[in-house]
Amino acid sequence: MNRHVFLFIQLYFILLIAASCNNNLTPAVDQETEKAKLYYHNDTKQNYPGELSDSSFTALKQYLTNATNTILKDTIIIKYDYNNETCWNSLDQHGKKYIMRLVNANKKRIDQILAKRENISLFTFREPGNNLNKLKKWDPSIVIDSTKQLFNLLFSERCTCGSSILIMPDKKFVFLRSDAHSEIFNLPPWEIVAILRKQQN
Repeated sequence: MNRHVFLFIQLYFILLIAASCNNNLTPAVDQETEKAKLYYHNDTKQNYPGELSDSSFTALKQYLTNATNTILKDTIIIKYDYNNETCWNSLDQHGKKYIMRLVNANKKRIDQILAKRENISLFTFREPGNNLNKLKKWDPSIVIDSTKQLFNLLFSERCTCGSSILIMPDKKFVFLRSDAHSEIFNLPPWEIVAILRKQQN
């Protein structure tokens, strides 16, 4: 009986030491993931206004023209997603057929927006890398920012669920952090005006 008690006490201390060691270990976390922030819709910091410098605006237009082989229109809208993203993890458990239905629905949405608003250029980009949710990885319409020039120019602040920007011909812009559902594509004029007024306050 005493031997069993002794073995039990030994096992207890071994487990206690192991648990203590595990608590002191910090898992290897990619710095890109660690820095990503999540902004909610009711967060006043989720959106903000600004104005691009002449040089940034010129560099952006040149990059977009070369990367997409298109002629830019008056207003530019860009949705940008990051590598090491966790936003759509719950969808990854679904099969390809289900996810491709969502991809195609998003493409149809973009086509409808472009058909109604002939004065905009709308782009979806993502950071290079392979640690992406299937929803983004399997979407062939998303352009890979292979040189990270767009990342460095506009999207260096990592936000969970990606970010978006709407740039007007006068170089003023509206930026949405954590724009999970690409709300910027359908941002109404009154909301654009409201965000731009933040700059004056």
